[in-house]
Order: sequence, then C-alpha cells, then structure tokens
Amino acid sequence: MDVVAQDAAVMRDMLERMRALARGWLESPPKGPGALVRETDAAGLRTWIRAPNRSALLEAAELTTVGFFGQARHDVDHAPIHELEERIVEALDDVSFVLSYFNLELPDGRYGNLVLCAPDGVPSSWRAHDLHSRAVALAPRHYHSARLHRGAVGSPLLGAGELVLRTTRYFDFDREPSLWL
Repeated sequence: MDVVAQDAAVMRDMLERMRALARGWLESPPKGPGALVRETDAAGLRTWIRAPNRSALLEAAELTTVGFFGQARHDVDHAPIHELEERIVEALDDVSFVLSYFNLELPDGRYGNLVLCAPDGVPSSWRAHDLHSRAVALAPRHYHSARLHRGAVGSPLLGAGELVLRTTRYFDFDREPSLWL
C-alpha cells in the first residue's frame, strides 16, 4: 500500500472515530456547545479532538476534509509547534468554517490530523491567518516531510458517505530549498 493510501486509511479510521464520538453526544450530550477529548493511549500516543460547535458539525450536509501527515524530526524540541497547535485549537471558536480538529499521534514520530470543515471548504483567507502562517514557517524545522490531503465526505457526519481524497501535496523539508511537490 502506498503512503497516500495509508494516510487515507488513517483518515477514514479517524472519521469513524469521530462518528462514534458524535453518536455518544446524541446519547449523552456534553455540557456546552463544543466538545474536547484529550487522551493518551497505553503506548503514550496522544489523541486530541476539538469540535467548537457540535450542532454545526452534526448539521453540515457534507464535509470538506483536510488531512496533514508529518514525519517529525527526533532531534528537535517540539514544544514550540505543540504550543502553536494549542493556540490554533483555541482559535477555532473564531474560525467558522472549521467544524472539528482531530490530531492523532502515530508510532515512529508521525502525526496525522483530520480537519472537518464546512462543505464550501477552507477559505483562502486561512492561508494568510497569522497562526497558519506561523505553522507553515515552523514545519521545516519540526518535520522531515509532510503530506497535505484535501477531500470530502458526501454526507453529514452521521451519514454513510465515504471520505474521498481529491488532492495531495507533498513537502520534502530535508532538501535545500524545501521541495513542495
């Protein structure tokens, strides 16, 4: 299985985990409009899920997806990128098109993110947002490489739509200058 197919399989698994979490919200709604899950598994790998507005996530007729998969450098202090990620997740209340954020730490220093967005997708203004610009600037110092996948789910979160990848961009940060394919 090639790396894009592997990433897609992880994203689909993350989507199914989001669906299971959402079914739990229907049975026993958390307090407040949003939801936050922060867990560490037996291997010490973290799962972090944030849905700023559960109703908006559940009501969306379709979903735009963004997946990020990075191969972390082992010889770098990742505190700056983790702190920036904290700030990005805190800012989600003010970013109406982001319906949920799912960060999954994978074995061997790999990370995967699945961001579920409103059906009309991620506006180009997000690329100019200060927090996003900082994340892009930090990425070459913290990752050997990264893949950015865009896709869609042709149903509501609790529907039967499959996650379909539409485009993938590759970033090789070990080359000078960094290679963006």
